[in-house]
Amino acid sequence: MNTQPNFIVIHTDQQRADCVSINGQRRGVYTPAIDSIGYRGANFTAAYTACPVCIPQRLSLLTGQLPEHHGLFSNAGIPYLPLQTTLPAEMRKGGYQTALVGRNMHTYPESCSYGFEYYRPGDPSSDDKANDPFFRYVQEHSRAGDGGYYGCGAQNNYRLATPFHLSDDCHQTKWATNEALEFLRGRDKSRPYLLFVGYYAPHSPHNPPAPYFDRYYQRGDMGKPAIADWDVPPLDGGHIMASYTTLSEEETRCLYAGYYGNIAFIDAQIARLLQAVFLERNTYVIFTSDHGEMLGDHYRMQKNCPYQGSVHIPFLMLGPDIPASQTRAEPVGWQDIMPTILDLAGLPIPDSVDGRSMASLLRGQPCATPWREYVHGECVRSMVLDGPASPRGDGPDLAHEAGSHFLTDGRMKYIWHVTSGTEQLFDVAHDADELHDLARDPQYAGELAKWRQRLVCELAGRPEGFSDGERLIPGSKPV
Repeated sequence: MNTQPNFIVIHTDQQRADCVSINGQRRGVYTPAIDSIGYRGANFTAAYTACPVCIPQRLSLLTGQLPEHHGLFSNAGIPYLPLQTTLPAEMRKGGYQTALVGRNMHTYPESCSYGFEYYRPGDPSSDDKANDPFFRYVQEHSRAGDGGYYGCGAQNNYRLATPFHLSDDCHQTKWATNEALEFLRGRDKSRPYLLFVGYYAPHSPHNPPAPYFDRYYQRGDMGKPAIADWDVPPLDGGHIMASYTTLSEEETRCLYAGYYGNIAFIDAQIARLLQAVFLERNTYVIFTSDHGEMLGDHYRMQKNCPYQGSVHIPFLMLGPDIPASQTRAEPVGWQDIMPTILDLAGLPIPDSVDGRSMASLLRGQPCATPWREYVHGECVRSMVLDGPASPRGDGPDLAHEAGSHFLTDGRMKYIWHVTSGTEQLFDVAHDADELHDLARDPQYAGELAKWRQRLVCELAGRPEGFSDGERLIPGSKPV
């Protein structure tokens, strides 16, 4: 009888850490199924993305590498990467049945599974919709006049939010869950398995089924975007995909209803998955997201900026030897998933991996070497989504910086903007909305210098010329 553990990695797209109710930060967020993963295991409250856009993060999940080593920093084009060392490939070598359903790894060509033996991608961002199993299902189960998946009007990267117009089974969230349950029913029982379940939501389109949309639209107490005194508003709201924009009261209400509603629908579907998983006690479950969504905070939408809404992500995990009800404050990221799973499976960790196994942390055991003090993340501006919006007034135009870097230990966060060299410092433990920039406060001069020197060392030797080993050099061009 096989005794190796099973693994399920549930990954959403564009879900903020504060949009999981176990973290207790945003009014109205309701995620009891997701919360149960943390209550029955560990909730990592200082999980951060290394690069807050889809493709770089998904490559970090596949390879265990940081962007500076796998080489991608943006979503501008999906290259063919003949990856030999990936998490599913290494697990297959160890005898595992590997499977992916739903949101794929955003790799090219889309037919390349990169080590997944059972491969049922279903992805609203697919460039090959004619061959995508999800879109084929929608076509077969809807009428020509319904307008397909986007017939309700909400589109990818739109801030428009409306209730879903087709039956629930045609929503990617429920379709992916059904496909995951189908795999679990028919899997090879003689082998352990690694299953990736990918939800496209709460990434736009903001299109939850009507009951989930209405649950939030009918409320009037969900707050509004966080705007600080250091923020500079744009001249106008811009186009419907603008990532630098102002939101009206009605836009905010609809946006929150669509975004929160999609999360609540995901949670209901995860409850179905957990019902099946809890019958198999030798299974680890990870719930996480690649990056967040700004939701209008600091006049920003979508992702790809260094603020909490974009870079702070949920990360919860349960398993047979993980003590319950743990709140872990160690800084972690997606680069740590591959080594953690391989370690728990008793398989070797390739030398190419940048991340570290979290097995000791999860088991409450001392680490052989001290855990990292902080994580480093970076952003490269994408003109595809930013649009032409200009700032109002003469304030610093941080929205149009060529890129930025940040360091955080989950308590303090240091940000360096590449074009101008502007620095920001936030006490995110007590100021999660980043309303108070401490970089100009003389009381924090020593703290600012400490974090600056850390980034000087972190970036030294990079080909972009961000650092000469002694100072940060503004004006350098990100790749």
